Order: sequence, then structure tokens, then C-alpha cells
Amino acid sequence: MSIKCSNEGLQIYEAIRKSKKYRYIIFRIASDALIEVETIGPRESDFKQFLEDLMRNGPTECRYGLFDLEYTRVCDVTQQELKREKLVLLSWCPSSAKPKGTILYLSYLHPFMDQLKGIHYYKTVREIIELSRAAIEEHFH
Repeated sequence: MSIKCSNEGLQIYEAIRKSKKYRYIIFRIASDALIEVETIGPRESDFKQFLEDLMRNGPTECRYGLFDLEYTRVCDVTQQELKREKLVLLSWCPSSAKPKGTILYLSYLHPFMDQLKGIHYYKTVREIIELSRAAIEEHFH
């Protein structure tokens, strides 16, 4: 089973990773062998807009969403606030999704991630409650 991210997807990913040109990308599996870009989030977009785009196709459709997360944390030693950035990849496979879609998205996740160098965190999410920004940020504290 060989999956490939589209050239456009890889270029936009690098534009996020290196130059912070966009805030997020929503990917979809277009065929049995290609993952392509469905939505690109402008840099000024927030996490709420990302989630809306991730779930836009309804409760039966899976998607991958990559978000450039900026957050602050307090340094244990100096007590100063530090700004951090992490690339977060979510595999949205709602519990009501079609079984074939869920199987595809779950089985392609790691081969897809291998093509995106620099992901700091990934998670497969099945319920909306798991999609909170706080739940994701908690992983980095």
C-alpha cells in the first residue's frame, strides 16, 4: 500500500514549516494512492476556523488536518513566559464515519506522516470533545 502526498500539499506544508506563510492545511484522500489539499488556512486564521474546515464535510467524512500551533508556557526555572510553536497533525475519523473511510485514514496516517518532516505531535480523533485546543496544548506542558 503506497500513498503519496500531492506536490501542492508538500509545497504548502513546507511554506508553513519554514516561512509560516499559512496557519493550516486540510487534506483528503483523493484516490487510493493520493492525498491532496482540500483547504488552506490563511496565517490570521484561528483554531476555531481550522476545526470548522476539518469537520466541514459532515459527521461521516474523515480528514487530516495540520495546524501550526502557537502557544505560551511558563519556564519552570526562570518563570518567564516562552512563546512556542508546534506542528500538529490531526487525523479526524469521527465515530459516525463510514468504516471504509476510517480504515483508509488510519492505515495511511503513518506513511503520510513520513512525507511531512517535522511534525511535533499527531493524534487520531474520533469525538469532537477531543478536538479542543486546550487538550492539544496540554500535551506540550
